[in-house]
Amino acid sequence: MSKPRLFLCNGKPADNPSLNDRHTVTLTAAGTDPNVHIRLQDVAKVFCEDLSPRAIDLLEIAAYVYTADASTRRDGAWADDHATEPWARDFHFVVGVRDLEFWNREDVRVCLCKLLSFLSDDKYAFDFVPVVRQVPAQTYLELGDLPAWPFKNVDRVVMFSGGLDSLAGAVEVAASDTALVLVSHRPVASSSMRQKALFDALQAKFSARMIHVPVWINKSQDLGREHTQRTRSFLYSALGAVVAQSVQAGGVRFFENGVVSLNLPVADEVLRARASRTTHPLALDRMQALYSLILERPFAIDNPYFFKTKTEVVEVLTQHHASELIQHTCSCAHTGYHQSRSQWHCGTCSQCIDRRIAVIAAGQAEKDPDTDYVSDVFVGERKDGYEQNIAVDYVRHATELDQMSEMQIGTRFSFDISRAARCFPRAAEAANGIISLHKRHGATVRTVLTQLLVREAGRMVTGALPPTSLLAKVAGNAHKKSSWVRYADKIASVLAAGIPPICRKRKPKDEPELQAICDGLLRGAGVTLRREFPFMAWSSGSTKPDWSAEELALWIELKYVRKTTGIAQIGTAIASDITKYGDNRRRTVYVVYDPRGLVVDRAEFARDIVKHDGMLVRFIP
Repeated sequence: MSKPRLFLCNGKPADNPSLNDRHTVTLTAAGTDPNVHIRLQDVAKVFCEDLSPRAIDLLEIAAYVYTADASTRRDGAWADDHATEPWARDFHFVVGVRDLEFWNREDVRVCLCKLLSFLSDDKYAFDFVPVVRQVPAQTYLELGDLPAWPFKNVDRVVMFSGGLDSLAGAVEVAASDTALVLVSHRPVASSSMRQKALFDALQAKFSARMIHVPVWINKSQDLGREHTQRTRSFLYSALGAVVAQSVQAGGVRFFENGVVSLNLPVADEVLRARASRTTHPLALDRMQALYSLILERPFAIDNPYFFKTKTEVVEVLTQHHASELIQHTCSCAHTGYHQSRSQWHCGTCSQCIDRRIAVIAAGQAEKDPDTDYVSDVFVGERKDGYEQNIAVDYVRHATELDQMSEMQIGTRFSFDISRAARCFPRAAEAANGIISLHKRHGATVRTVLTQLLVREAGRMVTGALPPTSLLAKVAGNAHKKSSWVRYADKIASVLAAGIPPICRKRKPKDEPELQAICDGLLRGAGVTLRREFPFMAWSSGSTKPDWSAEELALWIELKYVRKTTGIAQIGTAIASDITKYGDNRRRTVYVVYDPRGLVVDRAEFARDIVKHDGMLVRFIP
């Protein structure tokens, strides 16, 4: 776990020795040199009259939490009880607030911490103290030319990210001639351009009354960067709640397809917070509970698109004759990080893959120009590592969903499905809806990829298709192999390529010397493993692997076959490892260095090992 952090947010901490060893970071939105910046744009003058001290507190707390999340890198080791991700963090906030009595209520603290912990899988604690420098509400407002809000008592404030899903939701509301209040978070200038263009196009197309409240919340660059930013939806929903208070809305509404909202892990290593929970039903439930306490009235947070696939979301735009607006949306996970300001999609992340498949399946590919992508999603070259893995894992997950029966999906993802389904009034019906949703998603991906493979068959035959592209990977059945197996094979291939030439003239004298050679080869190849970690209890003793890749729950064991070490002895040691490592819920690849060919029948040697789930054997040479 990364070093625990103490964030001092416009407040003085009480004397607490337990906080002395934490890395301390000072955050402030006040004064002449703030490092957290908050600005609500184009709001009416009456807004500041409706912005209560408690709402300002919420706005600041959300901004401080988001800043801490976005600036603290995730790293470190797993806990012995497997309960903590290697990237989990421990945050303690001291926040100066205006409504001290309210924020110090136990039920408020519990609601806040439960929401944040679920979103990010981090540990949160808060000390609320009297605010040191009180920022006037007007400081956060950039007043527009509206003398008052054009309407009150709207049904919902709609969160408007500028992506396909939020656009479809806005179009659906506007087409019904319902008043529309859109709220956007703008962390960087690049994202504001498309949001503004998209709103202008939306306003020009529909006659419904609508306003757009862009909110700038960002941090100073010197605070650092962490790209996961799992608490962003807390910030996002808090912005919506603050605006909803002023327009007297009944709640906040997200529009996001259910595949993304539930976000079943697409790869073996996507666990806990690595599978984003930004609009997960449980997250929305916890937001609803918190904001109902803050606003002292029933306050709804919902997502009407939870049972829709991405393709079905695009079809909403088609049904309302608004598909020409697709070109103004941005779905990329890496927005703002490209050098080219004319290309808004990287073409390599899972969101770009999802978007392209959806617009093709909905028959709207021409409305999503290829020129908007830095790299072609399907035939563009992909770098080794993340770019190739995310493509293969996305396809593997979707094709498995397509091939599994509904019962198999329900069994495999029972925890994820039941946890989400319990947030709905009719849980059994919701569970069936979730399973059906994912079956439709899998079928769509299979259909689109089949069409594309037929289209690109000629290039595959001639070898013109880049071998690292998504379609080439699919054609080569790379998606049939789990990510941890691919990683284990990569480790074995690095060692198989390096050990024989290094050890041709002189064999290592023992296993520790061989391990040292392997360390150098793996580091030189950019394979990051932890040596002899972690120690884990078993029976009355402990156990540890030669190397570990804990994010994959993968251990690597090196076995050196020598004349002085009998093959049967190695087999006995591996049998013991299988029991201990399996009990500790670890996959294991046994890399067997056999320079003299003493293992005559390798298939027989490996047979009893690989019949255990999560156990592999790879021989060198």
